Amino acid sequence: MEAVELYLSKGDYRSALRNALEIGDEIRRLLALTEVLTAFPREEVLSHMLETLESISGTPEKALAYSILGRALYTLDRDGDAEAYFENAIGIAGSIDSPRIKGEVLAGIARNLVLSDRYKDGLELFREAVELLQASRGLSSATTSSLIKVARLIEKSADEIPNEMAIEFYELARDVYASIFFKLQAKYIEDKIELIRDVLKRGKTAVEELLDKGEVEPAISMMRFLPLEGRAIAMLELAYWLYLHEQPKLGRRVFDDALEIVFVGKFRPTDRELDGIARRFLRIGFLEEPLILAGVIRDDKIASELLGEVALAYARWGDKAKARSIAEGIRDESVKNRVLEALEGESYVGHEQGLPLTGGGEGGGAVPEDDRRSQIQGEVEQEGSDSAGEGDDPGDTGDEVQLRGAEGID
Repeated sequence: MEAVELYLSKGDYRSALRNALEIGDEIRRLLALTEVLTAFPREEVLSHMLETLESISGTPEKALAYSILGRALYTLDRDGDAEAYFENAIGIAGSIDSPRIKGEVLAGIARNLVLSDRYKDGLELFREAVELLQASRGLSSATTSSLIKVARLIEKSADEIPNEMAIEFYELARDVYASIFFKLQAKYIEDKIELIRDVLKRGKTAVEELLDKGEVEPAISMMRFLPLEGRAIAMLELAYWLYLHEQPKLGRRVFDDALEIVFVGKFRPTDRELDGIARRFLRIGFLEEPLILAGVIRDDKIASELLGEVALAYARWGDKAKARSIAEGIRDESVKNRVLEALEGESYVGHEQGLPLTGGGEGGGAVPEDDRRSQIQGEVEQEGSDSAGEGDDPGDTGDEVQLRGAEGID
């Protein structure tokens, strides 16, 4: 799996495909091929997936495999074929005699439905899986173990759903935890539900309060519940906050997520808002982010003024070649000439004290900060899972169906 991910990250799709085909476990091979197909949508990859599917003999594994193929076909916009594969997956799962194994398999199929953005169908199937497992539980430790795994799968799905429907998934996971007396986990999820409802009600203010308390990961997680109209600029502001507080790796992750929303175009911030946040990045010594944002701004004058500031900043940092390259690309001729003259005469040194050589000022939306430049260092320390796990699972039995087909390549 790791080799496949590495080759995909480098754009070496042939090597990724070759490594995926070398994976012995059919379910894991299918998952790896799904990732390859997403990045490298070729009939050749799909053909290998179909061959792998045909080589699977076990009924539970076959049902999961059909759902993985369905998920892959959705990524190719072959919705009709995808639906047929999911229907086959559910049909095959229905033939399983053991209620416990059937419940696990249905949960795996439900997870793949969620990963295909079929949230409502996924939720219904998760509920069916839970009902099956709870009805067959009795005093069986194996069934309790299955319930724990399914609850975690439901919770994981809820964590990835970008709208308020996540609440229904969290509520289901909470109820399952409560039914097996995982009181701390049930309380943890209930608190998360209350937080989501607060964000849905108060919006950006609720997220800012989390940041004020230093609760960075919850703030990032709650961003997905902000109104689409203001989500991108709120995420860019959060990215700035993370850079400012010496968490550049996490800040870049949020910055990139915000850019995805901007590129969609429907709910993009105004050019003035983008210019304002870009200048805040400049003031704390980050140059790449303002350069990227300048490329997103549609207004030539605003983009040119910002590019001029970025070019002068690169010159102050000693990269005169980069500064000149940026200046040459400025679309507004008057701004370009002014910046090039400043670079030639090295008058950008005075600009280090905040003198606007390009005449752009701070732009609308910028919030005054100290004019210091700081090269922020440090890496984000991973604090582990944000779930409050309770004890170990009861012992697994040899015939237990692992929900491998529901987890994805990661």
